[in-house]
Amino acid sequence: MFKTKHEEMFVSCQWLKDTIAKGCHAGDIVILDVSWASDGNMEEEYRRGHIPGARYFHIMDDNHTEMYPRNIPSPENFQRRARQVGINNNSHLVLYSNSQHCGLFASGRAWWTFTYFGHRHISVLDGGLTKWIKENGDIVKDCPTHSVGNFSVEVHKEIRVEFDEMIQFVEKQGQIIDSRANDKLNLEDPSSYIGNAINIPMSFLVNDDTIKPKEELQSYLVEQGVNLSDSVVCYCNSGMSSCSLTMAILYCGGQARLYTGGYNEWKRRDKL
Repeated sequence: MFKTKHEEMFVSCQWLKDTIAKGCHAGDIVILDVSWASDGNMEEEYRRGHIPGARYFHIMDDNHTEMYPRNIPSPENFQRRARQVGINNNSHLVLYSNSQHCGLFASGRAWWTFTYFGHRHISVLDGGLTKWIKENGDIVKDCPTHSVGNFSVEVHKEIRVEFDEMIQFVEKQGQIIDSRANDKLNLEDPSSYIGNAINIPMSFLVNDDTIKPKEELQSYLVEQGVNLSDSVVCYCNSGMSSCSLTMAILYCGGQARLYTGGYNEWKRRDKL
């Protein structure tokens, strides 16, 4: 399976402060604000204040439909947008967001999307913008200038599961995790989830303001019945929170793929 540098999957606010102080963000390190909300303009929020040197990246700006309300960008569009914000093939991306669950909701989706499109060196700011502000990190309004990047997309289909393969995975009774909140499904009603899914809400991955320590996450996943030595397929409603769960399993040394269509596609296709 495609490998990324999992030992640097999360970086602390102090690490980023030190990096910015050294001027490293002017080199290979590219800081991206990937905040997203269904009911707000997060680029405007970025312009009102962001981490020094950060550039705004529209992680969700693409073709969405009723079947795929959180659709994955086309390779062509993603490459064009990544180059526009100055991302190179050798860039070390540091992602953060002002979203729920310590910023993981949007940053996890961004991490998975960049990984899917072949970028290898990606880190997420642990705790996101909320933790940064709590630790008295600087906030600025000026937007940095940069050259056009040279990032080239290389799609890694092996980390993604689509509908037909999901049917086969369910028939084989493969290991499946549903990351939706508890109130979004009823485990006593098989029609409300997929296959033999275990429910692990995304909120369970974090403490008050950061992701849980790796050892604590590993223990929790095992307690919930996850076999980290076997392949796992994660899903949610439409491919958002499940990105963070996929990320967490990989962080803990497991094998995880994402069913991007999620329950929204599953229930709609089942009725066709």
